[in-house]
Amino acid sequence: MFRNNGGGFVVAEFAIALPLLILLMYGLATVSVKIFELGRGQLADYVLESEAQYVMERITRIARTAREVEIGNRKVKFVYHTVADKKNYEGTPLNGHYVFLINDVLETQYFMLYTSAGRTAPNLYAERQDKSHSNPITGDNYFGDTKINYLSCEVDEEKKILHVSLEIESLVTAHKIKLNTAVYMSSYGAGD
Repeated sequence: MFRNNGGGFVVAEFAIALPLLILLMYGLATVSVKIFELGRGQLADYVLESEAQYVMERITRIARTAREVEIGNRKVKFVYHTVADKKNYEGTPLNGHYVFLINDVLETQYFMLYTSAGRTAPNLYAERQDKSHSNPITGDNYFGDTKINYLSCEVDEEKKILHVSLEIESLVTAHKIKLNTAVYMSSYGAGD
């Protein structure tokens, strides 16, 4: 009787299948890494756009009601009008109706470029005090770190216009966003 157990073919099949399997696994790993890098880059660019928009919106919101603007080295100081807490509203009777008086107060806000320990790039801080650096509004984001390349402000005192220029860069993708705006400050230079 003739017996064929096919043992020789298994080794040959395995010798052909193993390199193909390794090549397939390598290809899947490479594609997975590329997809991860693409996703991380897109997320970092989203963070870059969000931070740039947030910074510009915050500065323009404060500048609109600014009474004073002081531009220094790596910082801008705003003294602006705001409304006090609700608990400070006062009701005054007038002809049988209550008229609520809103307490208009002045606040101070500093926007400062500061490089904290362990970083090579500056973040932008928004603080109530000049020497404090505890509230970064840019950078140190888990999804995409950023740095401020420059923030410059210039006041046209005659026209009461603040010109703001901002450049922010992603430390992940090296993409940059430059924003410029002009803000009319109706209360600028007004006394008490």
